[in-house]
Amino acid sequence: MLSLAIERVPTGIPGLDELLRGGFPKGAAILVTGIPGCAKTIFALQYIVNGALKYGDRGVFITVEQSVDQLHRQFMEFGHDIKKLQEDGRIAVFSLEIKPELGEDFLMRITSEEFKSAMLEFGAKRIAIDPLNLVMQFSADYGGERRGIQRLITTYKKLGCTTIFTHERSKGGLEPEFGVQDFIVDGIIYLQLIKVRGAMGERESLFERRLSILKMRETDHGQGIYRFEIEKDGIHVYHGVFLRTDQ
Repeated sequence: MLSLAIERVPTGIPGLDELLRGGFPKGAAILVTGIPGCAKTIFALQYIVNGALKYGDRGVFITVEQSVDQLHRQFMEFGHDIKKLQEDGRIAVFSLEIKPELGEDFLMRITSEEFKSAMLEFGAKRIAIDPLNLVMQFSADYGGERRGIQRLITTYKKLGCTTIFTHERSKGGLEPEFGVQDFIVDGIIYLQLIKVRGAMGERESLFERRLSILKMRETDHGQGIYRFEIEKDGIHVYHGVFLRTDQ
């Protein structure tokens, strides 16, 4: 049986693309989800920065919580100058503010004809939105949350972009509760912050970060639970055995 070759968009995150058989399927909408502190924003912005530096892909990072200055300071620790990348036209970072009391709406703004024209003119190949929860919270009812998220996904697919949405969960664990967003997206990267026992029988506990690919349409992918670290140049994913948990 003949199989179609899938065009890939590599993340550039060490250890991850191997698990994705080369990267995300081009045009996919990916949810990067987890509890606070598990590196969702770092993952999404690293995807955008890697695209520009490693693959020549222009990317757009849209945040509805942090300022450009905050993101710049955060990524300077990894050796990346966000403001310089913007000045050079390699990425674009938008820190959006709206006034709901005046009828302003996140979803309308980032799916508008004006916004789409700006993305096409910029030549965006990658988009990251951080976080999806807040976008939907401050958006009007477009026939329910599912239809609103689908509108967002469809907009960026038509632009030819491969998109990441970060998503905040209030609960973690090995078996997360699923919401409507999980059924709509093409892929789910689940990030965990797990309490583990100290090494060599020590009583002190510590936290370990783990990553799972819960879903990825159009492609095979790694099925395990993988340890990842935030290192001097960003996230690294490791394929070894993780520590035993306290759970």
